[in-house]
Amino acid sequence: MRKIFLHPWFQLALSILCVTASELFLKRGVMAAPRLGQAWNWTGVSGLASPLVWAGIAFVIISFVSWLYVLRFIPLTIAFPLSQFVHVLIPLCSWLVLHEKISLVRGSGILLVVAGICVVAQPVARLEEKL
Repeated sequence: MRKIFLHPWFQLALSILCVTASELFLKRGVMAAPRLGQAWNWTGVSGLASPLVWAGIAFVIISFVSWLYVLRFIPLTIAFPLSQFVHVLIPLCSWLVLHEKISLVRGSGILLVVAGICVVAQPVARLEEKL
């Protein structure tokens, strides 16, 4: 289990999932947070009163630590484009969990991101042999 947990590809997936979870928690948290005075609403600082926001912040920290680990083993030219899978997961999870709409244009953009990730992922098999 430890070997799988410390594998760079697992850590990359963990980082992507943590970013996705953090965004969902942050969104839910700020929507449920109490409103402060009119002068402070624009800052979003009232969201800090929500435990969901703090959960989102924890996921950001976990993602950051995981990302630093990934950068030790996977070239940035591959890791960063693959990490952009969050641009697919966040809208899909927002649709599933938050019941937000995905327009046709946005859906097309998501498909383009998936196509780009597929192009970038082609050399990953060769890299995997070196890890």
